[in-house]
Amino acid sequence: MEFNLLSQLLSQFGHLWHLLLPSPCLWCSLPVHGSSCQLCRCCQEALPQLPYQLCHFNLLWLPQVARGLKKPRFDALLSVSYYRQPYQHWLQRWKFQQDYGAGELLQQQFAAVLTQYKAQCHQLPEAIVYVPMHRARQRKRGFNQAELLAQIAAKVLDIPLLPLLQRTGRQQAQVGLSRKQRQANLRHAFTLPPQSAVPAYLALVDDVITTGATANELCRLLRRHGAMHISLWTVAVTLAD
Repeated sequence: MEFNLLSQLLSQFGHLWHLLLPSPCLWCSLPVHGSSCQLCRCCQEALPQLPYQLCHFNLLWLPQVARGLKKPRFDALLSVSYYRQPYQHWLQRWKFQQDYGAGELLQQQFAAVLTQYKAQCHQLPEAIVYVPMHRARQRKRGFNQAELLAQIAAKVLDIPLLPLLQRTGRQQAQVGLSRKQRQANLRHAFTLPPQSAVPAYLALVDDVITTGATANELCRLLRRHGAMHISLWTVAVTLAD
């Protein structure tokens, strides 16, 4: 009862604060239309949309996506958008400059796509896992963006979140590496705790998929422990040149 009352008071305070001093849109800087919004209505409507009605919420069916992913070990791919502006800008702001406003916006967009997915798809995964980050790197950044996205997915879809995957060492960052360099960098990079119970139907969450090297390595590991069908969920997917 006290918690609900506090939530209502905070919501009313946020609404009043918005009326006095509206937040700027994270893309055009004009005032947004609600205290929980990160974009104005015009920018929200102008965001690029993926043709999910054509590919049935699996981007691997689109040639322009599949062409850039060599032998994917996952069965389906769901993303909010292509790795282009404005999502590229927001992802870089979130990951490398600790812009939590951009992070909240991306989590909102991710939740919106998953809500559509839930309404259209008949079978949801049994559990959600996410790409782990080395402890030292996570302490430096302050968060693991894949974990935060996975928490949003678990809440929206009411699916268990399993923190199964672990980093075995501090590998070189994948940014800027070629496909072969990414594959070599990821050898033996991940592990599962002994006797881990891995569900047959899983969703693997990351922020961006570029070549698919990280996702493929994790999918190999998960399949060795019993996973049969793996969906990869990301904010953005990089298209092949």
